[in-house]
Amino acid sequence: MFEKILVATDGSEHGLRAAKVALELGKISGGKVTALYVADTERTAHLPDDMLLFSIRELLLKEGKEAVKEVEKLAKEVGVSFESAVVEGHPSSEIISYAKKAGMSVIIIGAVGRTGLDKFLLGSVAEKVVRNSGIPVLTIPRE
Repeated sequence: MFEKILVATDGSEHGLRAAKVALELGKISGGKVTALYVADTERTAHLPDDMLLFSIRELLLKEGKEAVKEVEKLAKEVGVSFESAVVEGHPSSEIISYAKKAGMSVIIIGAVGRTGLDKFLLGSVAEKVVRNSGIPVLTIPRE
């Protein structure tokens, strides 16, 4: 049932917690876990192209590679089949698009505890994925 598991990670402790759940599910089901990091380059799209913008983009991609490498390390420790990807774009859209194209069975993502006006105005990546995904989504709450 869970042959292809996508875990969206942002490199945070909360993202790592979601990755641990994904790896445990992969171990139980014999499935393959894919860690996906989305470099949110949409936030810098309106800025002029210069070296500072290039540096920000490179920093985001470097953070992504480090985040998925941490999940890979955990996958090796527990013996779960693993792959990773770092993509650029709007996080919720890219997570859904990647999962659909890759034929994922489930998306696992850490739930961000936004409340009040922030949630109303911005929403969270997890909430947008849950609302818009045609693929089952498992959200992992904070401890």
